[in-house]
Amino acid sequence: MLDNYRDLIDELLETPSELRRLVEARTEPPTVEAVQLLDELRSRDQRILGQLQEMTRAREPYLRTPSDPAPAPLADVPALLNEFDTARGELVSLLMNLTLRDWERTAIHETEGEIRLVELVETHVDFDEDHVRKLRAGLA
Repeated sequence: MLDNYRDLIDELLETPSELRRLVEARTEPPTVEAVQLLDELRSRDQRILGQLQEMTRAREPYLRTPSDPAPAPLADVPALLNEFDTARGELVSLLMNLTLRDWERTAIHETEGEIRLVELVETHVDFDEDHVRKLRAGLA
């Protein structure tokens, strides 16, 4: 079981360097779509971090479906990557400090019903992988 949690963390750790490599390999600025995908990843990390913190702090947490954030300005891709690095770092730091028992904590999600912390992280890893795949295609 512990190996499964480590695998989830490892998958999340790979993304920031992969994104920087993809962006820096380009001779032209990223497309509007690529910047939107980067912004969605950053925003999603921030939202998931908040939900995970709520799950680890509250006795009977209730997680609302977060609203979509306003899009980031398109001109500042390096700042967006830095914000993503920070958000991902905070998320991974929280995950690395969880006990085995914490991974099994539950919450009531507004649309999903009862959800375990590990399920929330697995869903986030799937979201992450999907966006990285789209970014690879869009930035190649």
